[in-house]
Amino acid sequence: MHLIAAAAEAETTGVGPGLIGFLVIMFLLVALLVLYRSLRKQIRRVDFDAEGRSDAERMRGHHETSD
Repeated sequence: MHLIAAAAEAETTGVGPGLIGFLVIMFLLVALLVLYRSLRKQIRRVDFDAEGRSDAERMRGHHETSD
């Protein structure tokens, strides 16, 4: 019963998130989009070794060929 009364009271007061709430949500959505695009770009740059060698094995092979 209390929830129904509280909901009815909230509707009659006209209090809502308003413009500030909308702007905050839009800012968060834009920030999420920017972070997603940045992460996608970084993921593309990852050097994936299909042979499954460890970093130490790859570095050892790199030093041997450069000498």
